[in-house]
This record gives sequence, C-alpha cells and structure tokens, in this order.
Amino acid sequence: MIVGIFPDVHDNIEALRRVLDDFKTRNAARAIFCGDFCSSIPSRVMGESGFEIDCVFGNGDGDRLAIRRFTTTEFQNLTVHGEYAELEIDERKVAVTHYPLYGQALGRTGDYSAVFSGHTHEVHEEIFGDCIWVNPGEVLGSKGSSSYACYDTSDNTVSIVRLYKSVSSQELVSDNSHARRASVRTYLPACRAGCWATN
Repeated sequence: MIVGIFPDVHDNIEALRRVLDDFKTRNAARAIFCGDFCSSIPSRVMGESGFEIDCVFGNGDGDRLAIRRFTTTEFQNLTVHGEYAELEIDERKVAVTHYPLYGQALGRTGDYSAVFSGHTHEVHEEIFGDCIWVNPGEVLGSKGSSSYACYDTSDNTVSIVRLYKSVSSQELVSDNSHARRASVRTYLPACRAGCWATN
C-alpha cells in the first residue's frame, strides 16, 4: 500500500491541493499529516480530498477547536490524534509526531517499521535497525519546493517527492528525488530541467 506523508502546510492551500492531487497520480491509498495546518482551512481542503488522513497537531496550529470540529462533524475521512499517533497500516506499526526530537526517539525504540515527523521544514531520513524515520520536509514550499513522502508498506521504503514550480508554466512539477529502504539505499535520478530550485 502507498501512503502519502506530508507535514507543515502553514495555510499554503495551493501547494496542499497540488500535493493531494499528486497523491492520486501515485495511487496513494491513504495519507498521514505530520502537523502544522495553522488555521482550520487546510483541514477543510484535506477533508474535501476524500483521502483517509490521520493527522497530528504541530506547534503552529492556532485553531485546534475548529480543526477538531471539522473532523468530527463534516469530514469523517480525517482523524486528529492529538500530539502523537500510533497506527497499524498494512501490518506495519507506524508512529507519527510533529516534533523530530520525539520522532528520533520513537525510531530508536525498535517498536516501529516507520516513524514520521515534521517541524524543521527540511527533508531528513535516518535508519535505526529495521525502522526508517523520515521528515518529508514541507508542503509550504518556503525553501523553493514543496515536498512529501510516499511510504510503501509492502517493502518498508520511502520515496521523497519534491514539487517544483516550472519556470515556463508556473505549474508544479514532480520529482522523485530518492527512495530509501531500511536495509538498502536506492537513489533515483532527479529531474532538474525547468525548475526554480534544486535539492
């Protein structure tokens, strides 16, 4: 099963919609959000996407009551777990938190196949035994590109996807920058033509 993993929207609705659309092209079955909606507007967009999305709060979520209201009254496909989530997905035990300090600690326990976090707005990956800990970067795009991860539960691999704005069309274009498996690292070529920034 492919699971889309994304953190740190910070109210960038245009980038959020493009990430959710890209999930569909990659046949993601569900998604995980690692925190920082900011306002409640991103939760509405996530709810309207139709994806089953497990969410945790981040430090930048100002209207938690409205976000929770959307998830309980309007969008049954969204689940807000609070500060931390422990999920069972396709027979894989997965932990989710916004904060990398906790993500790294959870990854080191040996209890999980994968741990996902956000907060720093930078892509980061570490392997602890059979566990992969990943921060997919940010949807916000403050550093030149939006990024997210595709987690494949069948082989416990994670691919980082960056969405760049094309110089000619101002449309976001996708780039699989690399994939990592808990036991084997595989790097895929990065498409850099017509992009504002490189990774």
